[in-house]
Amino acid sequence: MDLFTQITFLRGEVRFISSGPFNSKFSIVENGAIIKVKNKLHIKFLEKQWGIFPESFVIMAPIEAVNTINGAIPQSYLYEGTGQEYLDLRQKYY
Repeated sequence: MDLFTQITFLRGEVRFISSGPFNSKFSIVENGAIIKVKNKLHIKFLEKQWGIFPESFVIMAPIEAVNTINGAIPQSYLYEGTGQEYLDLRQKYY
């Protein structure tokens, strides 16, 4: 990941559905679409990363780490940021 090149991310409010060894499944709050996101690449914008999650919360992941299962990702959930911004947020929330 180039630290200064613009990258497309998924960034938005979701509801947690389930988690497996490699991916987690979420429902997008805005439209109910179901997505799978690679565990090693997504950031949960939560102070407490484990245990019981709130009803909804914001996640961020490189769009390449997201697989749409049902529905579509809303345009408002697509975010242009840099690799450096992503790494800074990973450090903050891990």
